[in-house]
Amino acid sequence: MTLGYTSVGSVLTEQPPSNHQPDTSPGRSYKPSRPVPMAVTTPPGYPEPDSNRHALPGFDQYEVVYDDQHGNPMLAFADGQWFDVTSLSPRPVSVRHALRRDPAWSGAVVQTICLWMRSNPRHERSFDLATELALAVGELARQRR
Repeated sequence: MTLGYTSVGSVLTEQPPSNHQPDTSPGRSYKPSRPVPMAVTTPPGYPEPDSNRHALPGFDQYEVVYDDQHGNPMLAFADGQWFDVTSLSPRPVSVRHALRRDPAWSGAVVQTICLWMRSNPRHERSFDLATELALAVGELARQRR
């Protein structure tokens, strides 16, 4: 990619680290060799998440669970997909919905998406997430004018 008179590297040509071993089996999604910790700070005024939450039935399938301001599970993330977990049956939701669900968690939502895409660069969902994120952020930026 060229910007003005200077050549600039493109994110489209970025390569994973040399010790990165992608899953080459057909039809299988890439799984990182080790779990990636999510370093997210709880928004001010929100209770700290229950550290035993993943021991509860149904929540062990999610990589991340965010609570509302009353401490109830609100959003969950697993395998590149956001879920609304406020009802008895979790439903998949878009990145746009996840960002707008609770503005206090919007930064954490973006951080989770970026970390997951970085950890799963060859997963087919990574490109979809990047597109959803770009469209949602663009929409939010236009609304703020």
